[in-house]
Amino acid sequence: MKKIMWLVGLLAFLGVGYYGYNLVNKPDSSNLAVDQLVPPNRPAEVNGKIVSVEGNEIVIENEIDRIILTEAEQAAKKAEMQKLSEEERKAMREAETAENKTEKIILIIPVGIPVVAGSGDGSGQSVRAELDSLTKGTYVSVWLTQDRQVEYVKLKGI
Repeated sequence: MKKIMWLVGLLAFLGVGYYGYNLVNKPDSSNLAVDQLVPPNRPAEVNGKIVSVEGNEIVIENEIDRIILTEAEQAAKKAEMQKLSEEERKAMREAETAENKTEKIILIIPVGIPVVAGSGDGSGQSVRAELDSLTKGTYVSVWLTQDRQVEYVKLKGI
């Protein structure tokens, strides 16, 4: 009986030690998580609907002549959009994008690249999304590095 009690005690000690070790040596990802939800501080280089997805390779109808709004114009447009229903917002976005000239762009989304979507609660906050959220017909904004590698992806209108 003493051997069983000793063995249970040893296992409990090892379990607590393992938990404590992982707790102390866990990287601090709290700042990283917040930073990944915030897009780069510049307009996205690619904006448009996803035409096809194959693995982590996506084809986007990139809007060539898209008008970039100032922060004040964006805030006014956002306030107006929040007054509309989901269907009205979708119809308005489709009407805006129907007039734009587009070109097809093929991008590879590396594993680990931040992919986010709007929270859906009208707050303007972003939440993490998965790579499998990148589906045909989804409107996305993609930020690229100087060497044209994907840096950040934000899904819109989902």
